[in-house]
Amino acid sequence: MQNQESEQVVRHPFGKFTYLLCSILTLLVGTAFMGSSRVSVMLFCLLFSTVLLTAVVSVCHRHKTLGIGLTLVVLMLILNVSSFLTRSYSLTVLHNSLVIIFLAFVFYHILSAVFHDDRVTLDTIIGTVSLYLLAGLLWSYLYSTILLVDPAAFRYDLVNAASEAVTLRNSDLQPLIYLSFVTMATLGYGDIVPVSGPAQTACYLQAVFGQFYFAILVSRLVAMYISAATHKNQQHAQGS
Repeated sequence: MQNQESEQVVRHPFGKFTYLLCSILTLLVGTAFMGSSRVSVMLFCLLFSTVLLTAVVSVCHRHKTLGIGLTLVVLMLILNVSSFLTRSYSLTVLHNSLVIIFLAFVFYHILSAVFHDDRVTLDTIIGTVSLYLLAGLLWSYLYSTILLVDPAAFRYDLVNAASEAVTLRNSDLQPLIYLSFVTMATLGYGDIVPVSGPAQTACYLQAVFGQFYFAILVSRLVAMYISAATHKNQQHAQGS
């Protein structure tokens, strides 16, 4: 019996959210070194597709949800390639909207899995971190969509090496990802400033979300860990 349990541990050394977290971190780190060339865009699409596929595998355990997840991924990939080749405004808006819906779909399923855990495990912690990073990506695409509708929605106070002002575009996902996580962490550096009403609303909603995320979810994990540790100590005391 012990040999079977040890074999099972070896076969499943990682939790169900580990590969998702690794793919998200690879995307975020890789984006920092990408430019605006076609090769960089293709590399970003490849890394983001990896995130989408690992997200489907991580959260979709039933046949129905797996089919929905895979359908959304295929549609997003088709729209991404089509909008990249045709430079179509409507296809880009549709692609971004579908990405936001998909990330919300994945977020809901991971959140349900985390809340249904009756004890804190490494997989629970990894799922909680993945949730936070997915929320940052979700708002990045929301900001990109806002820029598509209103190119002057954000003011980008940045000057390049040639002393020229840099304009923030919806295709510049690296600054938008940066804006997303800076806003969610309520750092407020002020180099990218929301100007329009929708942009300001999206920013303060993300800031509120970031505060409530740590106040509710992380505090719940701490309470679960303390409760489990207390219960274990009580059992140990009764046994001795």
